[in-house]
Amino acid sequence: MSHIVAEAGRSPTRKQDTSIQALRGIAVILMVAGHVIGVGNQGLRVGDHSVWHYSYLALADIRMPLFTLLSGYVYAMVPITKWQQYPRLLKGKSRRLLFPLVTVGTFQYVLACNIPGANYNPHNLPVWRIYVFGFEHLWFLQSIFVIFLTIGILDSIGILDSLAGWGVATAIAAAGYIVVEIPARFDVFTVSGAVRLLPFFLIGYGLRRHALFDLRGTPALVAVTAFIGFYTVRLMSIDHIFRPDGFEDRGITLTVGTTALILIYSARNYLNTKALAWVGGFSFGIYLLHDLATAGTRIVLEHMGIHHNWELFVLGLAMGVAAPIAFQLLFGNIALVHTFVLGEKWRRPKRQVSEEKSDDRRGQQADQGGGVQQPGAVPGREQPLLLAQSAQRAGDDRDAGEVGEGNEVGRHDRQ
Repeated sequence: MSHIVAEAGRSPTRKQDTSIQALRGIAVILMVAGHVIGVGNQGLRVGDHSVWHYSYLALADIRMPLFTLLSGYVYAMVPITKWQQYPRLLKGKSRRLLFPLVTVGTFQYVLACNIPGANYNPHNLPVWRIYVFGFEHLWFLQSIFVIFLTIGILDSIGILDSLAGWGVATAIAAAGYIVVEIPARFDVFTVSGAVRLLPFFLIGYGLRRHALFDLRGTPALVAVTAFIGFYTVRLMSIDHIFRPDGFEDRGITLTVGTTALILIYSARNYLNTKALAWVGGFSFGIYLLHDLATAGTRIVLEHMGIHHNWELFVLGLAMGVAAPIAFQLLFGNIALVHTFVLGEKWRRPKRQVSEEKSDDRRGQQADQGGGVQQPGAVPGREQPLLLAQSAQRAGDDRDAGEVGEGNEVGRHDRQ
């Protein structure tokens, strides 16, 4: 099994990559736009034959797969490499994903039960079901949690270390999505979403860990041609010219999503703008909170007599992106919000942190001969131990495999 080895006294880190940030910005804007439009009685409440509904369906194979691919890419920067790190991954992902599932989910459930005109009325839905089964857009938190646990197991036993192992795992995941159909009553923790998105997470993992699919020249042209062919079939199915069965439809989703995302990734440097990268830094918070902003905006505008779809869409999209960013900037430093709403690590008071750092510096000076030596100690002998302890502290200060949502690539540091 190969391992990612850090320099002495340092833990692996993720460097800023603004092109990946920009892709996250694109992903979250597409996601918010899709939810503003909505389907059925949600969103704009447009008819099945409208251009709005058509555009919603036309991007369905790209929106959440792109989000998931980027999570896999960022996780692969520092994957876990041994079983001993798995509990820390579980702890980190529980905080990052399950805390917001409970807090945001409960808040949204209460609002939906009490505000007329909400996207969804859950009056007949027992509250416990929103934590066990998918609820609104928060199903993704459950699905990606299951994916992280699965990938953590594969990484712990070294299956994904080699290109061959990664290829076998990705092929099995793709086949599983096409073949396996999970009945709704058994869809605990939205495992169906995990099955659907796992291939895209693994593709993102392969892009980073094994440097795959960064296409240029002829390979890129081949991928474009393949995408056009697959996407044409998808558009034909939307127009009901072609009526695929369930297996065929999932195969179309997989091929359209895979080719589209590889092309988007390959073109990332052309899509890299400061504005998109800035938005991408807030993407997880936007994902969590956008539905409250878009639904609230639509309700207010309709009460003001504004009913044109274009006006509702543009203003809903703008508020769906801007309001969660404003929330994070205004309240993100409050410890309870920081951890229980946004799922980030608990922030200790700055005074306590400063005191601990001072204690560490005094201890290091003593260990290096600046203080009183212990009886029988050999000058300079303690330094290797000090480096090892520093490395351990650095490792304890981060969650192994802390990825995608809420890291250097997925957020702005709000100090």
